[in-house]
Amino acid sequence: MPGPHHGGADPPPPSHDSGGAGPPKKPPRRHVGAGDEFGSAADGQRAVARTLAMGRPSADDLELRRWEGTRDRLGAWPPKVSVGVNDVRYRPNNAHTDRDHGPTIPLRRDPGVKTIEGRIYGDDGWPRPANGSFKWSDPSTMNRTVNDYVSRNWEKIRNNLAIAGEHEDVFDAGHRIGEGFVNRGMYGAGPRAAQYATTSVVRIVIHLVPGSDPPEPFILTAFPTALG
Repeated sequence: MPGPHHGGADPPPPSHDSGGAGPPKKPPRRHVGAGDEFGSAADGQRAVARTLAMGRPSADDLELRRWEGTRDRLGAWPPKVSVGVNDVRYRPNNAHTDRDHGPTIPLRRDPGVKTIEGRIYGDDGWPRPANGSFKWSDPSTMNRTVNDYVSRNWEKIRNNLAIAGEHEDVFDAGHRIGEGFVNRGMYGAGPRAAQYATTSVVRIVIHLVPGSDPPEPFILTAFPTALG
């Protein structure tokens, strides 16, 4: 028989979950690991990779992006070059193949005239004496040799241009491409004396126009040489 009580409403029945002592307690919060959060280790690795990808790029990352961007914009196909047109267009950038090695420069020394032989002695038209002085045989040989080289080596050229802004090489064309003189008296062997020679060897220097966008390559110089 229930005993008497005071105050009206019956008290709430005791909770089976709490053992009758107050409101139910929440279970303790368990630490969630990467596997629990994403369902598998692979999911966790992908999440970490996404997080890293969204982070601030390093200086090396930025340089790599710059290099790849320049290389891509240079294109996969080598440009065609007319050395004479190149020299006129890029004269402000000191392009000087025709100026110093063009086929129209007189070969033999002549007082008061800029000549290939006269360069050995520092004659008129040359700022100082040189130990080697050569010119191209003719415009066709000059353009064909330069374009053949650029076509065969474009991948290497555009990599160098993207990384350093310039490409330089010495190569053998496999046939006569020019004529000129070397100084027999070089390296203290005696007084200056021009010795005639022909050659199949070419030195080529290609630069990017500074600040050009898209990147713009040009031939700084390409000339026959017997001195490497």
